[in-house]
Amino acid sequence: MFAQSLPVGCKNYLEYCCFGLNSTANKNKIKRLKSLKSATMTTSLARGYGTRTLPPRSRFLGSSTSRTRQADQRRSLNLSCNPSSVYSCDREWRSPKYFSMSMARPAKKLCSIEELIRILVAPSNGYYELPTDPYNEVYPNIFISDGTTALCTGLLRRLGVTHVLNAAMGRDRMYCLINTSPSFYKSSGIEFHGVEALDLSSFKLDRFFQESADFIDKAIASGGKVLVHCKEGISRSATLVLAFLMLKRNLTAQEAVRLVRGRREIIPNQGFLQQLCELNERIHGRGSNEII
Repeated sequence: MFAQSLPVGCKNYLEYCCFGLNSTANKNKIKRLKSLKSATMTTSLARGYGTRTLPPRSRFLGSSTSRTRQADQRRSLNLSCNPSSVYSCDREWRSPKYFSMSMARPAKKLCSIEELIRILVAPSNGYYELPTDPYNEVYPNIFISDGTTALCTGLLRRLGVTHVLNAAMGRDRMYCLINTSPSFYKSSGIEFHGVEALDLSSFKLDRFFQESADFIDKAIASGGKVLVHCKEGISRSATLVLAFLMLKRNLTAQEAVRLVRGRREIIPNQGFLQQLCELNERIHGRGSNEII
């Protein structure tokens, strides 16, 4: 098949491949290749290269570089292939298992920011709405409110609130923070927990998800009522309540947003929505066995 292309003095393709080589390593290679069965070598070469242009001699010359040595090793393996199949040395990567791993599409995310936004604006015909009430009971014994409501201890007593979670604790009003502390509610017998969070998309509120969920869950388990608030009661406080429903009530992000939005107008910023989606993947993602 390759007779017309062989140099003068080469009886077969094997000698062509090693044409002009004098090094000890290449002589050993010639001996090793000649030990192969003629039929196996001929069939493998014919099926491996077909009618393509013969590989350049430079690829078969000895070299001190590791890349060339690795290429020689791979080439030697190809020569010892089973001739019953084309490129049979590559049988492993041609297996269904290999293709199922390498060509599989990335798993579709269970939640997206766009999907949560659609749920938030659906009741208001595609627009965000500000809360119509200063506070709302969004889940049994859980209220979301603005900062003004949280400062009115008399109202909290009438509502039966026993625990307050401030999602905007701090002194700087420029960042919409509410300066309250345990001492502020001590005379009213209300237990307090504060989170120093900013209503910014870049703020990592998810680091407070677990401790806030534990505080709310403990309050409800003891028969109490919880008021969760920030400055306006639409973003930080709402996000912490959503995280509680996901962590402690095993709701998906979509279910939690739909439930709370049905009882109060909320507008978590997109950074918080992204963090809720990531939490959703950790809890409900494929292969997740995490129990919280």
